[in-house]
Amino acid sequence: MTHQTQEYDVVIAGGGLAGRSLACFLSREPALTGARILIVDDAGDPYPHRSLIYWHDDALPLPLTPEAAFTSLAVDAGAAPRVLPLRRHRLCLTSSRAVFRCLDDVIDGNPRITRLDARVARVRARAGSAEVVLSDGRRLTASHCFDSSLPPTGITAPLLMSGEVRRVRTAHDAFDPSTATFIDFRSGARHPVHFHCVLPISAREAVVEVTRIVPGTAPDAGFSFDRATSAYLRTVWGVSRYSSVSVERGSIPLGVRPGPARGRHVRIGSPSGVVKATTGYGFTRILRQTRHIASTLASTGSPETPRPSPRFRWYDRPVLRMWERDPELAVEFMRAAFTAGDADLVLDFLDERTTFAQERGLLGSMPVRMLLQPRLWT
Repeated sequence: MTHQTQEYDVVIAGGGLAGRSLACFLSREPALTGARILIVDDAGDPYPHRSLIYWHDDALPLPLTPEAAFTSLAVDAGAAPRVLPLRRHRLCLTSSRAVFRCLDDVIDGNPRITRLDARVARVRARAGSAEVVLSDGRRLTASHCFDSSLPPTGITAPLLMSGEVRRVRTAHDAFDPSTATFIDFRSGARHPVHFHCVLPISAREAVVEVTRIVPGTAPDAGFSFDRATSAYLRTVWGVSRYSSVSVERGSIPLGVRPGPARGRHVRIGSPSGVVKATTGYGFTRILRQTRHIASTLASTGSPETPRPSPRFRWYDRPVLRMWERDPELAVEFMRAAFTAGDADLVLDFLDERTTFAQERGLLGSMPVRMLLQPRLWT
């Protein structure tokens, strides 16, 4: 059967966070008012909505009201937590459902944006266009194809971050709603290594996240997120009885390094490597990436994907190797890093937004000797 080729200015493959946010930012650009934009997304493969933990020190490019926001961080200092003030940043909790509502309000209000329920089979970059072939054989052409749906070929993640987010409710006051507990290894610093984050909604309700980082090919080995959370709440928080309001599970590949850009075929979102290699955080990074792409496409006609300095890959490499080869050393390093000094500066560093001068000062207060072991570089 022969299909007629349809033409668009922009085809967005994948309608998750990256695809939706790019469509939203493109629609805001006056220079692109007449652009024909198509979002190709398979409605039969529903997006698993997740709780999102993020931080920011300026206005988000979305009218998003977080469910909870925190002005201080309790970080694991070993025997007891250390509470650090956040002077510039706010650590926030929201959900992908709330984010999608904000994005869809813009997308659905723009008649030049079309949604197509389909699956992309392949994309071919040509000299002045991109050809998008759907799984049913239909062909589309566009000036640019932005792709968050297809994994880069031949690229595997060295590490896998798997976790569970459980919203719990207690019978008595147990949490401080002003303080988020961030990357807490207490009760989880032994085999298998895991850590927790606690984001209180109220004194009696909180989102409790338990996370493992393991080699990408490592088996699960029967690890129980449920038992890990119960043990943590009991031994660290003194909470022996609670009810679970909701439970989410998922995994994120860490350390993905995408292949080179292929002309008019541009990868966005997780497949582009925008998720931070050592933490798995990507929400605000994806927003910054897609807003920059939309801005440069509108101003120059050629989209530019923002790329951080290569030195951040140099910083990440030994930390990733720690998680691969010596998780307990990684625990020691992470504890020291988060208690080393200014919490706002640490968050900027994790976001790859610091200057070299700032990094020199920050690294000077961290256990850098751990990073210099030869086995972490060979």
